Amino acid sequence: MRNGGYVMVDCKGLDLIKGSTPQTIPGIYEDVQKAMKTGKEIRACNCVWDTTRDVTPISVMAIQIDATTVICTAATLQVIITSSDVITINNLVD
Repeated sequence: MRNGGYVMVDCKGLDLIKGSTPQTIPGIYEDVQKAMKTGKEIRACNCVWDTTRDVTPISVMAIQIDATTVICTAATLQVIITSSDVITINNLVD
């Protein structure tokens, strides 16, 4: 049986439309690692759209793809997070 509920990950102003422009969010990789270990649903909060609009919390699927990279996916966005806290976003429909 899985743990009920969810865990929030503070994305500290991650801009979801910057696309392939790398963004650095200090501590984000470790925060996602901790969230994954809970076994609960992950919700990303404090994201923005073009730095001008807040985004509601987003349910994401997270997977560790190698020793230094996690991919979080929500709708058409693939958020690649490295252990150096660098984030790149791919929109899968572009």
